[in-house]
Amino acid sequence: MDEASTHAAEQGLADRVTFALGDAAEPVSGRYDLVCVFEALHDIADPVAALRSARDALVPGGAVLIGDEKVADHFTADGDLLERLNYGFSVLHCLPATRAEGATVEAGTVLRPGTVRSYAAEAGYGGFTDLPVDHDLWRFYRLDPS
Repeated sequence: MDEASTHAAEQGLADRVTFALGDAAEPVSGRYDLVCVFEALHDIADPVAALRSARDALVPGGAVLIGDEKVADHFTADGDLLERLNYGFSVLHCLPATRAEGATVEAGTVLRPGTVRSYAAEAGYGGFTDLPVDHDLWRFYRLDPS
């Protein structure tokens, strides 16, 4: 965090940007227009609690933006190169790391849109959009509280 704060100050952003370290499932102080979860939801030990905490931190009209691995909508045998690569990451790193945290859910790297949608619904979001962003490695979702 010190390095990030130093970098923000060097860029003249210290008056607008702060960094904090904490448990994503715990309530946060402050209210935000946008909460971002990039390349992390699949690794969080309790993703529903983390999404609920993010929802509770939003101002009216705010949203949560998630960027996570781009995987197929549904599992198919053999899969393409990216699907197989993500399974490898999942088995060798993401699942073991999440299990070590005493996870309530062990999603791994292959976090399909239907799973993100179900997490969002369980966390109390009324709106879920699989965003039409063309990216080679990531898929983006917008969650709205109502």
